Amino acid sequence: METLQESIIQVASRLFEQFGIRSVSIDNVCTELHISKKTFYIHFEQKEDLVDAVLNYQKKSNYEKYEKLFRNKNAIDSLIVIIKEIKKSLESESLSLCYDLEKYYPKVFQKHEFLRRNEIRQGFEMNLRQGIAEGYYREDLDVELISLFHSIQIKNNFELMEQSPKKYTKKRLIEFFIDLMIHLIANEKGLQYMKEHSLTEPEK
Repeated sequence: METLQESIIQVASRLFEQFGIRSVSIDNVCTELHISKKTFYIHFEQKEDLVDAVLNYQKKSNYEKYEKLFRNKNAIDSLIVIIKEIKKSLESESLSLCYDLEKYYPKVFQKHEFLRRNEIRQGFEMNLRQGIAEGYYREDLDVELISLFHSIQIKNNFELMEQSPKKYTKKRLIEFFIDLMIHLIANEKGLQYMKEHSLTEPEK
């Protein structure tokens, strides 16, 4: 059974995603839950604390989802899942929420942006080490630098490519990025695995 604090966070998360952070007041959250502001302030001193808690909640939910997706997968299959999920998260990201977060809650934004990049870097690093151990990736890879590069570049690359004057299908962009990364890090065995397994979905 979830606590009242968890209910406040979940309701706020839904409202923030739908309307943006600035448009949602503490009163709105309290009205949804039929609680008083006095009760709200027992759990959160200010709205900024709620915003921080919502981002932590969303991060935890994503982590649990990724953990299930990666279960029993080798490094190459996991990498493809990672790229597709990052792409999906960019597509579903609430622009108003991101804008409000960066403009009105810069400290919270900076904190979670740092954590996000660090988690992407750590995820790539784990994947690279797994792939090397499985014999799919090159043994001479500079694991730390490649992980750092991708944690910085992956979001920017997707956004810039989508802004190109010539429009490309999402499937084509995803497959291009997968192909680029696999050829950068895979050895002969890894490339052969890619060739033998159909890992892409049909165009919709």
